[in-house]
Amino acid sequence: MKKQFVDQLNKDDQVNDVFVLHKIDRKNYKNKPGTYLQLILGDKTGTIIAKYWGSDENETEAIYKFFSDGEVFRISGKVGEYMGTLDISMNPGVKLEKISDYDRSDLIPKTNKDIPQMIQTFKDEISKVSNPHIKQLLESFSNDDAFMERYSTAPAAKKMHHDYIGGLLEHVLNLITTSKAVQSSHPKLDLDLLVAACILHDIGKIDEYEVGLKIDFSDDGRFYGHINIGYRLVAKMIENIPDFPKELERKILHMILSHHGELEYGSPVKPNFLEAVAFHHIDNTDATIQHVKQMIEKEEGTKDWFYSGGREDRMFYTK
Repeated sequence: MKKQFVDQLNKDDQVNDVFVLHKIDRKNYKNKPGTYLQLILGDKTGTIIAKYWGSDENETEAIYKFFSDGEVFRISGKVGEYMGTLDISMNPGVKLEKISDYDRSDLIPKTNKDIPQMIQTFKDEISKVSNPHIKQLLESFSNDDAFMERYSTAPAAKKMHHDYIGGLLEHVLNLITTSKAVQSSHPKLDLDLLVAACILHDIGKIDEYEVGLKIDFSDDGRFYGHINIGYRLVAKMIENIPDFPKELERKILHMILSHHGELEYGSPVKPNFLEAVAFHHIDNTDATIQHVKQMIEKEEGTKDWFYSGGREDRMFYTK
C-alpha cells in the first residue's frame, strides 16, 4: 500500500515508495563533465522532480534505458529543495525497482466530486433546454451510455486546469452555472445556445487524451487537437438530425471553433456573434481561476509567494 504522496513530502524526508514516471531526460552537469537524469514523478496528488546523480556514464545510460514513461517504479531518495521547490535526490547505487502490483487509484488524479451525481446534474441541465433542436442534439450524446462513460471520466487538460479524471465534466458544469449567472444579467443572450457550447466545446477531449497512469495526448490529439476533433464529432451528429436549422448549426459549430478566442491560442476563427464572445470569456474565466487555484493549493503552506512562469509570468500570494 502506498504511504508517501507527493503533496505530503517535506524537506529532508526519506522517500521509499511507488510513483508513476511521467518523463525522463538526460541533463549535462554545469561544472563538470558527465550527465545526470531528471525525472518527473507523479501520483494522485501531484508531481515532483527527482534527480539521479550519475557518476559513471555507462551506469547512467543503463538507468536511463531502465526507465519507461508511464510505468510504475519504486523510488528511493531524499527530499531536498532547489530554488524554493522540493525535489528528490537519488544517489548512485540506489535500488530501482519496476512495480507491477499497485493500486491505480493511488497514482492517477481524480475529481473529488461524485461522478454519478455530476452525470445526473448534467442530464438535468439538458432536460431544461427549451430549444427542441439543441435538446435533441445534446440528448443524442447524453443518451449514449458508452459516450457518457468516456465524457464523464475525461480530463479537461493534460495540465493547466481540471487535469484529472472527471475534470472535463466538472468544468462543463461550472460553465453552465456561470452561463446562467451571466445570462441573468444580460437577458439578450440565448441561454440554450450557451448551454450547448458549455457541453460541446471541449467534446473533442474524449479523443484528444489518453488516460493510463498519466494523462497524455493520443495520436489524434497530436495530429488534430480537440477543437478539430470536436467540430467533426458534432457536425457528424447534426447530419443525423432531420431538419436541423442551418443557422443554428453554424452558430454551434462556430462556438466550438472560436472558444479559445484568438488564433494564437488555437482557435481557427475568432468569436463573431454575441453568444460566442460571451462563451469564450465564460470558458476562459473558469479555466483561469481553476488553474491559478491549483497552483496556489500546490504551494500554500510552504511559502507566502511563488513565481509562476508561462502565460501568467508573475508572483502569486498564497495566503
